[in-house]
Amino acid sequence: MSPEELIETFNQMYIQSWGEVSEKLRWDLARITQRGGAEEVDLGPFLLELMEAVVNACRDSTVLTIYENNERLAQELEASGITLPRA
Repeated sequence: MSPEELIETFNQMYIQSWGEVSEKLRWDLARITQRGGAEEVDLGPFLLELMEAVVNACRDSTVLTIYENNERLAQELEASGITLPRA
């Protein structure tokens, strides 16, 4: 794959993965508390979960992009007459 194709594939995989992961975010982790008559928002637990979702989406899309690239390389090698051992 060309660099442009890799980037495009990664972006598509990331959007798909993010769609699946972001549905599971627990928005209620951002808590509003009362202190001295003022409201404070504790975003720590939510941000931690959000970061985990982003990392998971990046990991999944990277793995899927590498898989797609390897599949294309294997097809090109086989088309040129090089046989690859299959697991």
